[in-house]
Amino acid sequence: MMYVGFDLGETRHVRIQIHSCKDEPFEILSASYSLTEKGKTDPEDNGASVIQEHVIDQVIAPKKCGLYNLKITYRIADETLVENIEVSVH
Repeated sequence: MMYVGFDLGETRHVRIQIHSCKDEPFEILSASYSLTEKGKTDPEDNGASVIQEHVIDQVIAPKKCGLYNLKITYRIADETLVENIEVSVH
């Protein structure tokens, strides 16, 4: 699992770069995110991510100190893939 640290009050971009493990050309068709406080089920924030070629970008601003899960869901061809990033806010 990937990890990113925030200070309370920050609003920042979180970007992930997607690579083909077969070195084949691909296109990210869509991407979305949800930011959920650890132990909760309802996301604090969610929406569409920005796609820039093979980079998925979203701006997040966690509202409380603690741990969050940033879940990025994206589609390539007929596959749906998910990346989870742990966000620590202090």
